[in-house]
Amino acid sequence: MKITVVTPEFYDGEKYTTEERRKNFSKFYDLANEHHHHRTIKYDGNEYIDNEEDLHWKDELVAVIDPKDFDKFEDAVAFVCGSPLEITKEISKRRVLVHASGYWRCVGT
Repeated sequence: MKITVVTPEFYDGEKYTTEERRKNFSKFYDLANEHHHHRTIKYDGNEYIDNEEDLHWKDELVAVIDPKDFDKFEDAVAFVCGSPLEITKEISKRRVLVHASGYWRCVGT
């Protein structure tokens, strides 16, 4: 019996520079902040009040993104926060809900 050893070839993905990662994280953070503001609208009995408080970049991050941008945002979030970015729900072919546990959870605080 002969055993053939196969070395798998993995796709390395696109390589991003530090500056590109920071810019991509900034774009993702803006989307997460926008999602945060929409999720936390409050009603005071007369009108709806938008939450003006921004997320901290170390908090849990949730956003709706285009699936084409997932790889670059995943790389950027891992670079800045150290947490993985995961697709939570496919909303449509052009929109997915993503979640990152954030820096605080990754360092165990």
